[in-house]
Parts: sequence; structure tokens; C-alpha cells
Amino acid sequence: MISAFLDTAAVTSRLLRSPVLAERWEQPSALAEFRVSALAGHLARALFNVERWLAELPPAGGRPIDAVAYFLSGAGPAPHLEDAVPRHIREVGEQEAAGGPAALAGEFDAARARLAAQLPAMPLDRPVGVFAHVLPLDQCLLTRLVELVVHLDDLAVSLEEPTPSVPAQATDLVIACLTRIAVARHGVLPVMRTLARRERAIDPIAAF
Repeated sequence: MISAFLDTAAVTSRLLRSPVLAERWEQPSALAEFRVSALAGHLARALFNVERWLAELPPAGGRPIDAVAYFLSGAGPAPHLEDAVPRHIREVGEQEAAGGPAALAGEFDAARARLAAQLPAMPLDRPVGVFAHVLPLDQCLLTRLVELVVHLDDLAVSLEEPTPSVPAQATDLVIACLTRIAVARHGVLPVMRTLARRERAIDPIAAF
């Protein structure tokens, strides 16, 4: 898990240093209401937040949950883009990116280097506070790996560049997590039919 996370962060770093990112910094991204700058900042937060959370004590008395339960805790009808939470996510992304693309890439690489030195010495069952939840370290990293892989694609599409390949271990972990979320939300049979029997599939199946 640790190597998959760090290796995917290395792939992300290369996209954050793309000259096209600087050219399109203030333009709309592939995500509605997100500028490219806010999307880049949001993508970088997948790494920044791990370092921030590791520096804090997890909430006392919290029962650890896994990555799937974490994502399902926020499941529900898609909020309107101008609701408080989506608006806050965009604003925080812009705050992370306030120094510009070169500064963001530099901060990302510095955090990546610190985590590369820190994470291998930590037990994977170490509890970590993730917003209002407590997750074991490996599950915390899995939630951020999902964020990295999904938003890496979003940013590449926004820049009209090929989506970079991530390590196979990262892909396996993310696809397994997204599939489990989809099964929890839609049931086994609809997911199975979507993957193996599309002529019987009825509704679109998505994790989020």
C-alpha cells in the first residue's frame, strides 16, 4: 500500500509539472465549476492531507473503519454544485494552489519526500484521523490513493493530455475499492451484470 501510494504520487508530480498546466491554470477544468488551478490544488491535497493527519492525534474513542465505509459515509444524492460542501472543496483547492503551479509542484514534491521517509517506519494499523473518522493507516492511504488516481485522470483530461499510467498495484487497489463501493450502493447482481453481461444491465453503475 505504501509503495503504491508513493509511486502514484510520483506519477502525479510529473503531471503537476506539465507546462500545459501553467498555460491553462486559470481556465475551466473538466469538472463543472472547477478551474484547473482548483483541481490541481484538490489533487495535491490527497498527499498534503496525509502529512497533516499524521501530525495529529486521531479522535479519541473512534472505532476504526475501512476505506469503503469512509466513502459510503458521504454517499447520498449528488449535492448541487453551489451547496456548501462542493463550494468549500473548490475554495480549499484554490487556496492550496494560491502560489501558482510551480509553487504547488514544489510543495507537493517536498511533502512527497517527507512521507517517503516517514511512512515505511509506520505500522499499517496505526490509527489516523481522517476528517471526522478514524482509519488504519493502510485504509487512510487507500482513500487518498483513490483521490490521486481519479483526479489524476480529471486533470489530464482538463489539460487535454494522455492520462498517465499508474502502477498496477495502485490500479488494482483502486478498482477493488470502487467496485466494493458500487456493490454496497447498487447490489452484487447489477454490478456483476454491468461488468459481465451488459445486455442485462439496466441502470448506470457508479461508485460515486
